[in-house]
Amino acid sequence: MEIRALKTFLAVAELGTVSQASRRLNCVQSNVTSRIKALEEELGIELFSRGRNGMTLTPAGTYFLDHAKAVVDAESAAIASLANFAGAVRLLRIGSMESTLAIRLPAFLARFRAANPDVRLGLRSGPTDELVGLLLENRIDIALIGGQFRHPDLKSRIVFSEEMVLATDTGIQSPEQVGAMPLIVFKPGCSYRAYAQNWMRRSGFAPNDIIELGTLEGILGCVASGVGVTLLPRSVVESSGHRNIVNLHQLGDQDRFIDTLAVRSAAAPENGAVDAFLDLLCGARHAAPGIGDSVGRLLPA
Repeated sequence: MEIRALKTFLAVAELGTVSQASRRLNCVQSNVTSRIKALEEELGIELFSRGRNGMTLTPAGTYFLDHAKAVVDAESAAIASLANFAGAVRLLRIGSMESTLAIRLPAFLARFRAANPDVRLGLRSGPTDELVGLLLENRIDIALIGGQFRHPDLKSRIVFSEEMVLATDTGIQSPEQVGAMPLIVFKPGCSYRAYAQNWMRRSGFAPNDIIELGTLEGILGCVASGVGVTLLPRSVVESSGHRNIVNLHQLGDQDRFIDTLAVRSAAAPENGAVDAFLDLLCGARHAAPGIGDSVGRLLPA
């Protein structure tokens, strides 16, 4: 039984279609189909029910799911143990909210790579809930998420604080004019989406139609066109190419500042790359200008 087949099985089980699984796995759809078929033949049982709308797990597939995850997680742990051998970490897997990855992280990633040229970086973007799941499944080493968060198996540190603002087209001069305009947000699980919906309700604008988009530029482009409004961190909007064609409205909400947390597993093996990256983020947040170039460099074992 090949690990590749198990990873393909898990991708199809999570995403529900061969086409989406092929995109995640960066392979053609026929490879996904053949791997699933070969796995079913090897096990002597059907793992999926095929239908027009995709593939769903059979009872046997559901039973097999946890076992497949355990094997894949064991492989990841084995790789991580070698990466950490003699303190020489060579892989750092980072998961981040898209807004943080687009605006906050590029400069830090450049500094980290310059200090640690031998460390490979893996990057994933997604909403907070998805990133927490990836962390708990040992598929990433560190997650940058928004808002208050506690979990017995995870530990966190504050690295940024974002001020939420209301973004509208230039024809809207005050938040009171929002009325019943649609709210444009990321998919469920995003902490900024949750804040936006709560703020709209507390401000008396709900119910508003929800428009879900997958990119920051898509959201801000629609806002600039008057399709709807959004609430995002000020840093995100001010760094966007749409800044000059949208209006920003400061909120009177005392909860408008949302911390970005760097979260890691409490039980994960010691990982010098994670420590170095956290030192880089937190050092830049707390230190005075002129912080030394050594911040963020892996120290020799």
